[in-house]
Amino acid sequence: MRAQAGNSSERSAFACPGAATTLSPMELLAGALLERPPGPKYTSELRFAELAPQAPLPKPGTLAKWRQKLPEGFELALRAPAPSWQSPAGPLRPSRELDAGLTWLSEAADALQASMIVVATSADVTTGARDRKRLRDYFSRIPRSEGRLIAWRPTGLWEPESVGSMASALSLVAGFDAVDDPAPDADVVYASLLAQGLRRSFSHALLLDVLDKLQSSGASRAFVTIESGQSFREARLLQALSEGRE
Repeated sequence: MRAQAGNSSERSAFACPGAATTLSPMELLAGALLERPPGPKYTSELRFAELAPQAPLPKPGTLAKWRQKLPEGFELALRAPAPSWQSPAGPLRPSRELDAGLTWLSEAADALQASMIVVATSADVTTGARDRKRLRDYFSRIPRSEGRLIAWRPTGLWEPESVGSMASALSLVAGFDAVDDPAPDADVVYASLLAQGLRRSFSHALLLDVLDKLQSSGASRAFVTIESGQSFREARLLQALSEGRE
């Protein structure tokens, strides 16, 4: 997704196309993608993590215990596992299995007191009219809680403008690649940094570029999830840069 975003006359709390024209103070929350809750060393230096529990999915009671071990004020995003957005018939297709997955997702987010649910769809979810309808139907079924955001991070042929437009219509936060994509014009943004292919890690200079892009967007809050072999170190560096400690 590399297209440039268009202009927008209004800002929203959700990601929509447009480029900010003024700088404003921004709170950045950088963290790593983790399968289990972070330990004391992590939480002593960072205030955010995105959890991606693996099968067999933990029960809500277990997740509530995970939450209780974290410091007060620590923020979590919950990455929706495949069973909560895929069914045996394909992505987003109605089924009993998808119903069960959505029930787990809702109960898990409540147990974790998650600030955000992140639905990262695969390239199998296309830009066609049929899948757009499936997206509308799917996101309408995720229970909304006060203060909890729902982010959508598509892959494949989705262009930033299309993602922003769809997300705005569905009251979602549009996820974007913090390196390759323009930052959306929104009050809250969700960015991902994924180490893949030739991009194996994120240098000090690249993280400075990411920070500049986020601050220039005019967002008041930015969640950044890093997926790499050095995600904790890189998230710690990005957080320090945002706070003027590096």
